[in-house]
Amino acid sequence: MAWGYSRRAAACVFGVCVVLAVSGSSVGSVAYHEFGVNGNAVLCVPPSDMDPALMLYNDESNDLAVGSGHTPGFGFLFPVAQVQSYIATGQLFVNPDLTGIRHVNDLGGSVGFLSEPDSRRLGSAMRARDLEDEWYARDACPSPEITGFPQGDLFEIKCKAGDNYSSILNRLPDRNKSMPTANSLVVASCLYETISAGKFKGQELRSCRRVVVLDGFILDYQIQKENVPLYQQLDAFLRGKIADWKKNCSTGRGTQ
Repeated sequence: MAWGYSRRAAACVFGVCVVLAVSGSSVGSVAYHEFGVNGNAVLCVPPSDMDPALMLYNDESNDLAVGSGHTPGFGFLFPVAQVQSYIATGQLFVNPDLTGIRHVNDLGGSVGFLSEPDSRRLGSAMRARDLEDEWYARDACPSPEITGFPQGDLFEIKCKAGDNYSSILNRLPDRNKSMPTANSLVVASCLYETISAGKFKGQELRSCRRVVVLDGFILDYQIQKENVPLYQQLDAFLRGKIADWKKNCSTGRGTQ
């Protein structure tokens, strides 16, 4: 291995704390941060793909346990222009009034390793609130407000008008039908906030978070509401990144 160091810490991505695992290796002029288990590097990530605000908290290890509460993981951040170049259909919405706020126009989130039971259990419904009440129009949501997206295959659900929280579902709720499995129904969960001070005072943040299991890893990423209809292409972009990170490990091992 060309270089390496070791430290342990915890970091928080979007308010969710994860244990990070990183080790360093270099292939040619590229230095990779290694994440793995059982002494083996699984994902080898170039610094350019990582969230620079979290890199100082990286814990360099390939031996952290996989399982709830203690698992390798890291934060990523991709410029909107890079992501757009992978979008085959549609244009990513960019809010020029919010340029400079982290994770608004760019694609940011976290990657975590999963145990086999968690990979079957966790998914996009993790952050959903009152989901059954929204579907069956009862209890906390007796008269939910439903707004269809222009694309026609996504629906935003609020328990009442004026709520600062909503769920984005991939089908119209029907209280007369059994609710589908939560992870097959929820696309994202959104939060609406008005910035109260500073340079961006008065601007509205309409942030939606998607949690998805891709190739055995859990990804939790944030986008603006206008970009939710592109979620399948964003998933594909991130799945491609996972493939690249895996390939980096095999290439690196083969050249040392």
